[in-house]
Amino acid sequence: MGERIRARRELRGWSIRHAASRAGISHTSWSRIERGAQRTDRYMVVDLAAALECSVAELTGQPYTPADRRLESARIDAERVWRALINHPLSEPTSRASAPAGQLAQESALVRDLYSQCDYAGALHRLIDLIPALHSNKGRREALEMMVAVYGVAMGCLLNVGYPAHALLAAEQCAEAAGLLDDPVAAAVAAANRARVLAYSGAYGPARSVCDRADDELQRHLSAPAALDLLGFLHLARAHHSAGLRTVDSAEQHISEASRIAERTGETDSWDMAWGPRNVDLWKMAFQLDTGRAGGALETAQGVQVAGLPGVRQVYFYMDLARGMVDVHRERDAVRMLLTAERIGPQHARSSTSARETARTLLRAGAGGSELRGLWERMGITN
Repeated sequence: MGERIRARRELRGWSIRHAASRAGISHTSWSRIERGAQRTDRYMVVDLAAALECSVAELTGQPYTPADRRLESARIDAERVWRALINHPLSEPTSRASAPAGQLAQESALVRDLYSQCDYAGALHRLIDLIPALHSNKGRREALEMMVAVYGVAMGCLLNVGYPAHALLAAEQCAEAAGLLDDPVAAAVAAANRARVLAYSGAYGPARSVCDRADDELQRHLSAPAALDLLGFLHLARAHHSAGLRTVDSAEQHISEASRIAERTGETDSWDMAWGPRNVDLWKMAFQLDTGRAGGALETAQGVQVAGLPGVRQVYFYMDLARGMVDVHRERDAVRMLLTAERIGPQHARSSTSARETARTLLRAGAGGSELRGLWERMGITN
């Protein structure tokens, strides 16, 4: 296998250091693997194939069932996070001593950062202990503020690895924490989280109603910090819901209003939303793709400065680019965009329904060759 790895790397014209950096291992480990001096397990083989943009079978020389260690861990810990949420409702008294506030703040910031990098396995693993720790401090306002953000992360992680029912519980507890805060901006954050799970499950009408009610409440508190940011984000969410309900004119109005607000606020990072004109363009791209305007979506994409966006936003951007390129028959470019999304957020790209459907379409079109077959393997697609 080491000879096949070396041949594939040399075909790409890459140095050992460059190939190793793509795989997330040291160059000395890569060199030892090529020489046959270091064995690999089934997880490392997946990383090597992803780095070389080929199928696992091309490296092993035989049929092979790949695995993704991080996704397997995420799915195991998704159940443990669900149990932590079930066992620590805010309506119940705490059963443990309060955790130090500084430790909670540090751990909450780490979990939010892991989520922004699409490391759902890392975030979910830490949430198992963080949720009970936050519950032990639920009498403190700062702990409730952390809960709104952290339960939002739990919702996003659970949703993105395929557990919408678990995600809805996280969103509901996020809303409960926001209610105890009596903060209209936090309530809007929680509403957006709940609406996201509902829309993911196809309940666009209820999702839009949730955001409508949050908007009505927020209108009375527009002087509050980040209120405008959330107001703009609620418009984007309702544009998505309106598109799902086939009310395109309404969706366009929401996007226009979101754009107007973004021009006023500029780029911000309140509540980890990465709100601003770039965010509006990302949602506009998705809307144009969903309404059959791939050319417009690709034109919108040209104005997006991707550098500096959180990893999770970049992954969505490149997956949407791939969708658009399929629609305009640029299949090779679409494969390249999917592989870029995978490099930035492998856990997200490999479990995304949208990315998987794009990959299926490309393979049926005969595009991508070994690079696409490799991605298929890593996504676990069998037919």
